[in-house]
Amino acid sequence: MLSYIFGTGTKDVKKIENADPELAMRDAMDEHGDFKTEVDGSLLLEDYIMFRAIVLRQACRLFEPMKEKLQVAKY
Repeated sequence: MLSYIFGTGTKDVKKIENADPELAMRDAMDEHGDFKTEVDGSLLLEDYIMFRAIVLRQACRLFEPMKEKLQVAKY
């Protein structure tokens, strides 16, 4: 799962992500398939970790340009 966050991939062939982070997030969730839930509606731990990794990676991609601009303004 960390390989997904950092973009290294687990296979020799790297999959090219969509340029739009939202669409890439949707593609990754579709690729994962159904997220299994407990009886109370909460996600199973493994599915929760994968869901969080997908959202975190795409959120970092989305906000990276804004983060860089703020870093320049900070200095």
